[in-house]
Amino acid sequence: MRRFFISQEQREMAETGKIILSGTDVNHIVNVLRMGIGDHILLSATSGEEFECEIAEIGNQSVVCGVLHTSVNCTEPAVQVTLLQGIPKGEKMELIVQKSVELGVTRIVPVMMERTVVKFHTTQDGMKKQARWQKISDEASKQCGRGFCPEIAPVQTLKQALSEMQPETLALVAYENETVFSLKQRIQSAIKKNAVLRIAVLIGPEGGISPAEYETVCNAGFLSVSLGKRILRTETAGICVLSALRYEFED
Repeated sequence: MRRFFISQEQREMAETGKIILSGTDVNHIVNVLRMGIGDHILLSATSGEEFECEIAEIGNQSVVCGVLHTSVNCTEPAVQVTLLQGIPKGEKMELIVQKSVELGVTRIVPVMMERTVVKFHTTQDGMKKQARWQKISDEASKQCGRGFCPEIAPVQTLKQALSEMQPETLALVAYENETVFSLKQRIQSAIKKNAVLRIAVLIGPEGGISPAEYETVCNAGFLSVSLGKRILRTETAGICVLSALRYEFED
């Protein structure tokens, strides 16, 4: 069943038995999917509720859906994971976004770092990339049955990204020179101390994290982890971490 995401305002419409879709969803339903009156779709709200609906009316700028059944989405991980990704060159970020969403990431923060090759000459350049990455997140969320669309944050400096860290977050940095602590050891140690509800993982761009950046993030409370005996590409590292977390938390 085709899935679409709705706002809190649209979710409140469900109390009346009807939800009205507008904007790009209308074009996608009518012109791309060629759906019509009587077809069923699934509408997901950020509250975790899902509404199985039947298309009741189709207008030029809206689609009216009648609510048939309400349920709770069970696909979201119990542990929220934020990926702080050093921006790579080319189209690698698109792959990172798509696969990270499939693997259950909660939020992705694109970070400009010392060894980032890509340059954004204006704020508009960064906003255009962010919009593109958000679209990929939306599409991946629909495809894999997520309960909501993970946010792709605006392009940030490392300092900005660190300033937005939520309290009580297990903060990890994948560092190629770490030889003592593995990802598994850090996770299991944190679990023994208390329940882990939020994790943030910093992955460097091509060329990795500079010594100065490493010192900065460690001073900010990040714990370094090794991802194994082999050095992973930046587009592989985040996917590796998210896969390991899924296994560790039986998600």
